[in-house]
Amino acid sequence: MTTFYNWVGELARAGTLPSDFQYPFLIRGFFCVLVLAPMLGGLSHLVVTRRMAFFSAALGQAALTGVAIGLLLGEPLNAPYGGMFGFCLLATLGMVFVKRHATLPPDTLIGVFHALTLGLGLCLLVAVTRQFNVHQVESVLFGSLLTVTDGDLALLLVVGVIVFALLIWQYNRLLLDSLSPPLSAASGSDSAFLEYFFALLLTVSIVVSLKIIGALLVEALVVVPAAAARNLAVGTRNYLVWSVVIAFLAGAGGLVISTRLLVPTGGAVVLAVSAIFFVTLAFRRLGRQG
Repeated sequence: MTTFYNWVGELARAGTLPSDFQYPFLIRGFFCVLVLAPMLGGLSHLVVTRRMAFFSAALGQAALTGVAIGLLLGEPLNAPYGGMFGFCLLATLGMVFVKRHATLPPDTLIGVFHALTLGLGLCLLVAVTRQFNVHQVESVLFGSLLTVTDGDLALLLVVGVIVFALLIWQYNRLLLDSLSPPLSAASGSDSAFLEYFFALLLTVSIVVSLKIIGALLVEALVVVPAAAARNLAVGTRNYLVWSVVIAFLAGAGGLVISTRLLVPTGGAVVLAVSAIFFVTLAFRRLGRQG
């Protein structure tokens, strides 16, 4: 990778690429955006269509609890993926199971899990800060494209390819089940399988994105690109394309903002995608008036 970074850096110093690309950490950050955009953008419109925005928020809080559990069990501070994935997987299976078998509204049930994981996470973080400085844990809370390592990038790339392949495999069935569950059931699709399948895809994508976006901010990049894309899309496929494009613009824009203004990249990405949403909302309103 060092040879590749030097080659890109030479292109940046020669003026062929933007000057920021002479720094390896910015190259890694940009490659993360290239992977995150199709992964989270591709899931985003299904999250909104299936009304799982609150579900993704609960997963972000569960990841925070998983980080604390992983650190307390001795996982390295820069990669507590075992605790994160393990606890998020349990929380996902629990939320989907209870949602399918309880009579209460789904948002109420998810709210219970949200409160439980948040309370447990805060209590465990107190124990974690006895072993680590609180600032060392902040990167998990808020994320940073600028602190991604080669190992993080490789993991993100592998998971991104797997998620993308699985999403393509079941995309038509997921979309039909999202838009019309009765029609999906009539076509022979297994609603329970699709619900668990999509929830697990979303869980893996969120967990692997946490170091980049942060546990408290990842929901924004899962939900807002689709919300913005809905203001522009004229069809289902167009909706998917716009979700991916907006996720990429938000990631790239956040990277630029964070390097120029020296603010956390996770927060900058969220600000960028939020700004895009309001711009697209204004375009939609102007289009209607025209």
